Amino acid sequence: MASIICFGDSITRGESDAVYGGWADRIKTRLIKQFLETDQDRVSVFNMGISGETTDGLMQRFQPECVTRLSDNNNTVLFGYGANDLACQEGKHLVVIGSYINNLSHCIEFALEKGAAVVLINITPIAAHLDGIPNVNKRIRNDATIRHYNQALLDLSVKYDVALIDVYTPFNVDKEAYLTADGLHPNSAGHELLYDVISASLLA
Repeated sequence: MASIICFGDSITRGESDAVYGGWADRIKTRLIKQFLETDQDRVSVFNMGISGETTDGLMQRFQPECVTRLSDNNNTVLFGYGANDLACQEGKHLVVIGSYINNLSHCIEFALEKGAAVVLINITPIAAHLDGIPNVNKRIRNDATIRHYNQALLDLSVKYDVALIDVYTPFNVDKEAYLTADGLHPNSAGHELLYDVISASLLA
């Protein structure tokens, strides 16, 4: 049996997807059907997304929650973080990019030491009307910062020789169609797109 463990924020959790429950749960459903309909091995998918979480929060829970869900072999650990880390509130990012890199580095190293494959998922864009504008929580996000944090993810993927799935680029083609009214969270069509892109790479 194999395990796919998906750590992330509300986007991983599947918030605002009225059809299924997010890209991770869509992958889970696909693999359950595959197991029931074929003789392929069972793959357990764990959705570990928490709304509002940053990589500071991830650091507090990652090791014990990862270890308890590892199977005997064929483990994959996914990280989908950044949308909250990069948010600016009262003139400061919730997690500055240096700490963001350090947090993810520690978690990547731990997963690799446990023999798991690691996959990074970069950050989706925000709606144009929210770019640089405080939201209802008085947090500011802008496209330039998203691209800066996404570059850090690319650099980490190279440093540790792990996979990076680019969801920013396909999402950015028609982002307004894939976002809810809050300009941040994917709608059901957005989660379907995330599922298509992530599963094409993860389950190829």
